[in-house]
Amino acid sequence: PRIACVKKLCSSVEKMSPPSGSACALLLAALLPVTVAFAPSLAGRVALEQRNGFAAGSCALGSKKSAPLAPSLRRPAAGSRGLEMKLGALLFACDGVLVDSDSDGHRTALNMAMTELKLDIQCSEEQYGKLLHMRDVQRIEEFWKEAGWKDMDVATALKVYEKKSQIFQTLVADGKVPVRKGVEKLMDEAIAAGIPVAVCSSNTHAAVAEVVASLGTAKADKVSVFAGDDVVRRKPFPDVYQLAQIKLGVSPEDCVVVEDNKVGLDAAKAAGMLCIITKSKYTKSDDFPKADLVVEDLESGDIDLEAVAGMAFNMQGLNA
Repeated sequence: PRIACVKKLCSSVEKMSPPSGSACALLLAALLPVTVAFAPSLAGRVALEQRNGFAAGSCALGSKKSAPLAPSLRRPAAGSRGLEMKLGALLFACDGVLVDSDSDGHRTALNMAMTELKLDIQCSEEQYGKLLHMRDVQRIEEFWKEAGWKDMDVATALKVYEKKSQIFQTLVADGKVPVRKGVEKLMDEAIAAGIPVAVCSSNTHAAVAEVVASLGTAKADKVSVFAGDDVVRRKPFPDVYQLAQIKLGVSPEDCVVVEDNKVGLDAAKAAGMLCIITKSKYTKSDDFPKADLVVEDLESGDIDLEAVAGMAFNMQGLNA
């Protein structure tokens, strides 16, 4: 049935104008298990052209106007040892990627901290979503400014931040911050294949280590942690990803990063790495034109180790 479908598609290509379709997009629609729209990066399109023998056109196979999603990626051929040879390292962001901590962790901890300190103010989901591009105490100060809290001062903001950090780590240790779908499966596959895995975050090392520890000792012992207090500049600067690349002894073009927001995406790209976006509650309506792949989550996007290795495989072919 799939071959018949390809023949029908090929016979109709000549009748289609460039904006509405292309040979590449149509053939990919038939040959790959596409469930979402196809919009690879320039690197991905050129690599596909090189390896598959046809021009990779830009056709959206879907009607959504939000961030374009991508189909299953080209995977290394069986027996090629592509997994071990083509993927240097798999790097996860923490908040919103490894765990759903922005909605179920940090905001909850912030509100609990303000209650414990007897401050008559709470942060709504909408308010918190607007503050995600800020860091630490700055986020708390900006929230109070927006909320109109007149007695805010830096000393109080610091107290709230410190209390919030303690509460967040307790929530994580108690298993109250859920791991996102597909994360542990992909981690396990990479670890089993001997591929370095790390979590790279702008949060503190202690907070990130607590999240990684919640995955269980067997996994946590094999996952490196690189955090905001390990570098001079936090995301969107590339420092934390560059540190990971150096410490793990791999080339940036061999690394694949999993992020959930534009700040993290900019950091990954500034480091010269490929990036998968897994949309979070606060970024589900955002567009990510710089991303190499955009999915709702790793599980529904069918992102396994072969797919991730295929990204590095294609990029290496482009740079060859």
